[in-house]
Amino acid sequence: MRTIRFLALSAAAVATAAALSSAAAPTAAAPATPAHQWCKGGAVISGNVSRPGCASAASLAKLAQKKTVTVTFSSSAGNQTHTFSGPLLLDVITAAKPRFPSTVKNVQLRYAVLATGSDDYQATVAWGEFDPKFAGKQILVATKQDGVALAMPRLVVPGDTAGGRYVSDVVSLRLGRPFL
Repeated sequence: MRTIRFLALSAAAVATAAALSSAAAPTAAAPATPAHQWCKGGAVISGNVSRPGCASAASLAKLAQKKTVTVTFSSSAGNQTHTFSGPLLLDVITAAKPRFPSTVKNVQLRYAVLATGSDDYQATVAWGEFDPKFAGKQILVATKQDGVALAMPRLVVPGDTAGGRYVSDVVSLRLGRPFL
């Protein structure tokens, strides 16, 4: 019985690794696992998108709409106030061409973005939170903090009292359906 479970787990792990390497690594030179290693200084954009790839600092800087927000949030170090700037999460994900079935009304509300930091810290933001047709929060993929360039992007969720969804050193932004 243990052997069967191990084989099933191994098959699932192989399928997951294959899906990640084909969805996240657009070039043959890119390593398969972990997917974020080939995207130095940026975040791998993957999931339900037609154009997966690497959102490097340079490509994030090219996105047309940049925002600057000053936020205050609590953390383990106490209350913090910082000014962040960078592109909107909506623009970053839209540039990757989200794939939503067109036959379902407001289907995008079934989706969320999972942000993963280099330390494997993760937080999820629902599509309806940052879509201007719904809550329209100005959620950033920040490239600067207090005027200083960040080595890696940071997810910034204005309005959150606690800084739990402020994911530092973002290595992955994955669009998907959270309860499947």
